Amino acid sequence: MNIEMSVNFSFRIHLDNIPLSEIIGQFSFLVSELNNLLGHQFEWFETGHSKNEALSHIAFKNNEISDGTLLKWEERYKKDYPLFVESVWDGKGDYSNAINYRKMFFDPANRVNVELHLVSQNEKINLTSFIELLSKISLYFECSYVNADNKGYRFFDRNVFPDRLSVGWMIYIPHIVFHELIPEAARVIPVMDGKQQKGTIVVSTEEIFDGNNKEHIGKANNIEIKLLDLGLLPLMTEL
Repeated sequence: MNIEMSVNFSFRIHLDNIPLSEIIGQFSFLVSELNNLLGHQFEWFETGHSKNEALSHIAFKNNEISDGTLLKWEERYKKDYPLFVESVWDGKGDYSNAINYRKMFFDPANRVNVELHLVSQNEKINLTSFIELLSKISLYFECSYVNADNKGYRFFDRNVFPDRLSVGWMIYIPHIVFHELIPEAARVIPVMDGKQQKGTIVVSTEEIFDGNNKEHIGKANNIEIKLLDLGLLPLMTEL
């Protein structure tokens, strides 16, 4: 049985624009982390108008960008400045892992949004591995949030507040939160950078979250309500 999970996160750029070299480093980091999570050294491909076209262009191999993709991205980076929208995928067909990266020119917050689509047919996707993934992403990118869900939990408006962050399976927020404040949560985990706590991961269920499961939806909803009461569930426009 395939397990599918969506991970979304956002971070701000503090300069006028993000250098292409930094973007490539971010892709390399994500490719490496997903390969480790999924237990396989995937080749990651460019997207294309057809599967055959896409599979003819390797974007990342051994966690490094290919020469051909580097040349294309350099051209697009200059042509589309300050817009940068790119995706890579593992070439496995309908059930594929993918990284979608969006730096939009019209975003006044100078923000980048990233979506990871993850698929596993084994136990590589589990609570422990996902907590570790969210922790690493949150520290590397200094995220304003990271969240994980599946089966359209947010897409089908199963979250409580359509204009605010959603919790789903778990969420990272850049605030210090104690479990006593959110007893509804399955786990509340500090995210540490050395000896300094940078934020907190709040987990709704010990088992893999199911965005169609009413009990799981209810648990995530209750945490969203509590986070809003604590002033820790911002509007999407406030990120």
